[in-house]
Amino acid sequence: MSQLEATAVVRWQGFGGTVEGASGKLHAPTATQAELGGPGTGTNPEELMAAAHANCFTSTLTSIARSRHIDLESVETSATTRLVWGEGHDHHLASSRLAIRIRSASPETAVRDLVLQAERECPVCMAIRGNVEMTVDFHFEPATRVGVE
Repeated sequence: MSQLEATAVVRWQGFGGTVEGASGKLHAPTATQAELGGPGTGTNPEELMAAAHANCFTSTLTSIARSRHIDLESVETSATTRLVWGEGHDHHLASSRLAIRIRSASPETAVRDLVLQAERECPVCMAIRGNVEMTVDFHFEPATRVGVE
C-alpha cells in the first residue's frame, strides 16, 4: 500500500502566529477569530478545514473523472464550515457544506455519478462523516460542443 504524509507547523504567540506547510507552498498568518475574542487578523482552523475539504473533494472528483475518461471543462468547489459554541470553550465544528459547479460536455447523469462517488471516497468526507453534518450541493452546466449545431 502506498502512502502520503503531509505536515504543517503553527508557531503562535498571544492571539496569533503563522501556519506553514512542509511543502513550502502554504504560509499564512493565523489568529484567533474575532468572534472568539481574538483579533481575527489571519486564517483560522475553520477556514483551513474548508480549504482542505474543497481541495480534497476536487482532487478526488477529478481523479475519478480521469479514470473514467470523463472530460470536465471546469470545476469550482466551494466549502463552508460552521463553528458553533456555547458558554466557555465549548466550541465545535458543526457542519461543512460543499457547493460544486461543474461544466462538462459529458451527460449530466455521468457527472452526477462522479460527484456521488467522490463524496463516498474523498478522504476529508470520510474523516468527518458521522461526526459533522455534511451536505453536497451540485450544479451542472452543459459545455458547448465545438462544431455541433
